Amino acid sequence: MALLQSVTSFPGRVFWRTHRFTPSQPCRPCPSHIRIGVPSLQRHAVRALSTSSFKQDDQVNDNEGKSTISHSEPGMEHAVISTFDLFSVGIGPSSSHTVGPMRAGNIFIADLVQANLLHRVNRMRIAIYGSLALTGEGHMTPSALLLGLESANVETVETDYIPARFKHIKSAKKLCLGHALPEGQSKEVDFNYDRDFIWEWGKTLSMHSNGMRLTVFDVEGDVLATNDMFSIGGGFVVNGALSINPLNTENGEGVQEGRHPADLAENMYYKEINRLEADGSRKTGVEAITSGSSALTIAEEGGAGTDMTQRSKKIDAQSSESRRPKYPFHDAQSLLDLCHKHNLTIAQLVYENEKSLGYTDEDIYQKIFRIWQVMDDSILEAVQAPIDSVLPGSLKLHRRAPALYSRLSRGLYPTSARQPGNAHKEPAPSNEAKQIKDNASATTTQQSAVLVRKQIHRAPALVHGAVKHPIAPSPPRRTTFPAMDHLTVYAMAVNETNAAGGRVVTAPTNGAAGIIPAVLKYILEFMSEDPERDIPTFLLTAAAIGMLYKRGATISAAEGGCMAEVGVACSMAAGAFAACMGASPETIEQAAEIGIEHNLGLTCDPIGGLVQAPCIERNALGAIKAISSANLALSSKADHRKVRLDDAIAAMRLTAKGMRNEFKETSLSGLATSVPFDVPVSVPDC
Repeated sequence: MALLQSVTSFPGRVFWRTHRFTPSQPCRPCPSHIRIGVPSLQRHAVRALSTSSFKQDDQVNDNEGKSTISHSEPGMEHAVISTFDLFSVGIGPSSSHTVGPMRAGNIFIADLVQANLLHRVNRMRIAIYGSLALTGEGHMTPSALLLGLESANVETVETDYIPARFKHIKSAKKLCLGHALPEGQSKEVDFNYDRDFIWEWGKTLSMHSNGMRLTVFDVEGDVLATNDMFSIGGGFVVNGALSINPLNTENGEGVQEGRHPADLAENMYYKEINRLEADGSRKTGVEAITSGSSALTIAEEGGAGTDMTQRSKKIDAQSSESRRPKYPFHDAQSLLDLCHKHNLTIAQLVYENEKSLGYTDEDIYQKIFRIWQVMDDSILEAVQAPIDSVLPGSLKLHRRAPALYSRLSRGLYPTSARQPGNAHKEPAPSNEAKQIKDNASATTTQQSAVLVRKQIHRAPALVHGAVKHPIAPSPPRRTTFPAMDHLTVYAMAVNETNAAGGRVVTAPTNGAAGIIPAVLKYILEFMSEDPERDIPTFLLTAAAIGMLYKRGATISAAEGGCMAEVGVACSMAAGAFAACMGASPETIEQAAEIGIEHNLGLTCDPIGGLVQAPCIERNALGAIKAISSANLALSSKADHRKVRLDDAIAAMRLTAKGMRNEFKETSLSGLATSVPFDVPVSVPDC
C-alpha cells in the first residue's frame, strides 16, 4: 500500500490528509494545487486575466457550454512588456498549445531542481484541461509538453527531433526529466503515455481554459510536488507556485502554509524559465498585500529547508531593484500623450523602454533582426516545399504557397539555375564549329517552337453556361492584383510552416503568425528605401499595439476566439504599416483601430483541431485587411475618427466575454463541426 497526500480545506486553513491506494488502481485525481495552511496567511491581490475566469478556490469546473470567464476592469498598472517577450521564436503549430506547454514543462522541471526534488521523482502524471484537451493532438500539445519536461528549449530545439523523440517516449515508456540539463541533473522515470497523460475533456481549471496539472510522485507513491500551469496565449505561461508536501521536505514539521496558483501568477508577462531570473518590471501579475507572515517550507538545492518568507523577500528585493520602463503606458491614449510630451514616435518610445529594461543598442538591433530573419526563413521554407505536398494531420490539406509563389515568380530564373562563374564551363567553340552547330539546330529549334505553340493552344478555354442565351457567359480569365497576391503567398507560407511544426515567430501568436511577416516582407520587397530603419520601426510599433491588447483584452483564442489572434495581428500590422509610411501617432492608432474593429466576433473553430483550416487562409486575408486598414487611416483625417483604439479594445473584451466557449479554440462548433470530418478531434492526429 502506498500513501497519497491530499488536502482538506477549512475556512482560513488547508490541512494535509493521508489517503491510501493500491498501485494497481488508477490514481485518484490529484488536488488542484496542494496547499499547506496556517492561520497567519500572506494574501495577494491579483489582477485577474482580462478574459479569464478567476476564483479564489482552485476547483475544476465541468464545461456545460457556459463561459466562466470574468473580465477585470481596466486598472492603472502599465501595459509595458518587452518586445522580445511579445515576439519570440518558437515552434508550430500553436503558441497557446505548443509553445506555452513546452515552456510550462521547462518551468516545472526548473522548480523541481531548485527545490532539490528532481532526483527523488519516480513517476509523473500529466492532466490537460479545457481547450488544451478539446483540440486533441492536432495542436501537438502532448509532444511539446513532454519535450518541455525534458528541458528542450522551444527557441532552439530541432523541429525534426520533436516527433521522433515523442514517438520514442511513447514506445519506450520512459521519460527523461531534465534530459537537456547539464549531466547528472536529469532523472529518467517510467511513463506510460496511455495511463499517465490524462485528457480531461469537458473540464476546465477555474483560472483559464488552457490548464495543465503536473504532479510527481516518489518511489513510495507519495506526492512530491504538483503545480497547475496555464498557457494564456502568445507563449506566455502563468506559473502557479510549486506546491510541495511538507512531509517530503528535509524539515517538514506539521501544517504549513502554501499559496494558491492564482496568488502567484507571476509569470504572466515574462518568458524566463527560472522565475528568479526575470526582470521584476515584467512581473506585474501580483501585488503583494502583507497581512501576516508566511512559512512555507521548501527543500532548496542542497537539502536544507528554507523559509518561504526569505525567498519571497529575495524576489521582492530583486523586483524593487530591477529596472522599470522609462515611459510606462497603460492604454492607447497614454501612449499618444507620452509620444507628444517627449516628441517621440511610437517606435522610438518602445526602443527607449527596451533600453531601460537593460538592453543595449546592439542587443536591441541584434534581437530585432534575429526576429525578422526567422520570419523571413519561415516564408522561404514554405515556398521551397514540393508543390502540392500535404501538411501533417488527418485533414490531408495540400500546401498552396509553393504553387502560388511559382506563379508569381514566372519568368524569373529559378534559384537552382547555374550561376555565373561556374567552374564547370564548356570550352568556347570555334567560329566554324559554332556555324555548323547553329545550322544543324535551326530545324530542331523551329520544330520545338511549333510544339510549344501547340501545347499552349492545345484546346480552347472552357466557357461555362449556354452560349445561345440573352446573357452571354463570361469567358474564364485570371485577374492579377500583385500586392494582394504577394501578401497572400507570404502569409500562407508562414502558416504552412507553422502547421507543419516548423520554426516561426509568435506574432503575437502562432495561429496568426503570418500576418505581420507578410506585411513587413511586402514593405521591404516593394516599398522600403531603408530596411535598417523600417524593420525596427515596424516591429517596435507593432509591439506597442500588441502590449495594449495583452493588457486590455487578450491574445489567446481560448479566451477571445480568432479575433484575439488574427484580429490583434491585423491591428498590429496595420498600425506598423502606417508607421513605416511616416504616419503620425494618431493615424497609427486609427489604423490599428480599423484593423481590430472589423475582426470583432471572429470565431476560432479549427477543423479537426488542426491549425490549418480556416487558419492559413485567414492569415492571408488578415494581411490584406491590415494594408486596407492602414490605407483608410492614411487617407482620413485623424481628428474625424469616432472610434478610438481604447474603445475597440474595450469592445473586444466585452465581445470575448459574451462569446460561447464552443467558438474559442475548442472545435466544438462552427466550421469544426459543419465540415464532414471522419476522425474525432480527441483521437491522436499528428
